[in-house]
Amino acid sequence: MDQNVQNGFAHEPERKYLYCDSCNSLLPAPGYYCVQCEPPQGPELDSADELKFSQAMLRISLLTLLFLVIAVFKLDIKLADVLSSSPQEIPLKVSEDEDFKVFFKVNTGMVNLRSLPNMKTSKIIGSLVMGAQVEVLGVERGWSKVKFKSQTGEEPKTGWIATKLLDSEIK
Repeated sequence: MDQNVQNGFAHEPERKYLYCDSCNSLLPAPGYYCVQCEPPQGPELDSADELKFSQAMLRISLLTLLFLVIAVFKLDIKLADVLSSSPQEIPLKVSEDEDFKVFFKVNTGMVNLRSLPNMKTSKIIGSLVMGAQVEVLGVERGWSKVKFKSQTGEEPKTGWIATKLLDSEIK
């Protein structure tokens, strides 16, 4: 610092009261504003640097999209599996080998045999008890088309049962 400035501070007596810089009136207490000059105005904001709502949403959307793209590549996610609306069922391929044969049995106490593969418009055409053996003819949207042979000598019935109600057994 300049020597003259240091000397000026040394000779000036310490002030006990604060005065307004604009009108030089006595301030009521520390931290208060001058009553005559009104409160001081804060700095003006430059509107050119502010983000508008649409700009903020665009930036958020782009960051989210970037995150998803990186996650798909890093986690090796197959988009066809994620975007498909219905789960794909893999058909059960059974070879007609003489060493083994696959049997399907009912795994619930009582199961309804239905005319169509749904519960709303189908009619109940029969019922099966736990352990009843059926032959699966096909699978469609969580339903299995089965053929049931009763022991009483009746002709076999064909109908639909929910696939989750069947267990497979290999013999």
